[in-house]
Parts: sequence; C-alpha cells; structure tokens
Amino acid sequence: MPPLVDLSGKKFARLTVLRRDGVLNRKPAWLCRCDCGHEVRVRGGDLRSGRHGSCGCLQRERVTKHGHAPFAGPASPTYRSWVSMIQRCTNPKATGFANYGGRGIAVHAPWRASFATFLADVGERPGLDCSLDRIDLNGNYEPNNCRWVPKSRQPKHRRDVPLHEHDGERL
Repeated sequence: MPPLVDLSGKKFARLTVLRRDGVLNRKPAWLCRCDCGHEVRVRGGDLRSGRHGSCGCLQRERVTKHGHAPFAGPASPTYRSWVSMIQRCTNPKATGFANYGGRGIAVHAPWRASFATFLADVGERPGLDCSLDRIDLNGNYEPNNCRWVPKSRQPKHRRDVPLHEHDGERL
C-alpha cells in the first residue's frame, strides 16, 4: 500500500481538509469543511479525483437555482418538458427517439446544457394542457423553431397529417 499523503490544509473545490478522520469504505477518510460551513467525511481518492467537491451543497444549488427542479419534491411541468425533449433527441432507449433523435432532430446546444437558458428563451409552460411544439417539424429544437401550444393542436401538427394552411397557420 502506498504511503499516505497528508491532505490536511489542502483545498479541493469547496472543501478544505481539516484532518485525517479514520477509514471510510476501507479507504483513508478526511474531515473537510465546505465553504458553506458544513463538515463532511470524504475519502482521499474522491477528493483528488474531483468526485467530491462540496458537502452536497453544490448539487443542491445546481438543481434548485431556477426553482423548477427542487432538491426535494416534484419537478415543474416546464422542467419535465425540457428533460423529455432532451431524452427523445439524445437517448436511443427513450420512447419516441426514432421520430426525433433517430431522424436527426437535435436540441440547441445551450438548451441541452442549461435548463435556465431554455427557460429564458421559451418561458414557462403556460399550462398542463400545453406541450412544446416545433414550428418546422423537420427542424431542431431551437429558439426560433419552438413554441408552447395546447395539446389539442398537437394532433394537427404532425408529419403524417396533410398540410393545410390559412394565413400562415397550419390547420
């Protein structure tokens, strides 16, 4: 077994190592203080690899900063729509992938990376009876090609329905 490297006083992301604190899962553990003030025991390898960079507060901040996917509780309808959009375009095992990602439909990169960016561009889902719609059915999910529409309009806006337009609106 290699010699133990003293991590006391070293900083790893938000964690400052205070002292050695026994063993955790048969590996040397270290007591760390997070920038937020909480203390946590972490394995040395997890600190050095970057697997642990906070007491958990960083993950909670990432999840809750927009208020749509609270740390404890259900996600908002807008957030669920965002997750579904990404899944059907990127996950071959997702329901509907063949009609989206499988056809080359992609999600605007800033949207894929950040729910907050998506929210700023398309706004809140207006109601439970609405869903995200692409104006150009062969186009990607991107700012100029997406809108919220009532689900009752969705069946009329499909590739297998003949196109009828009136004043620029698909009927």
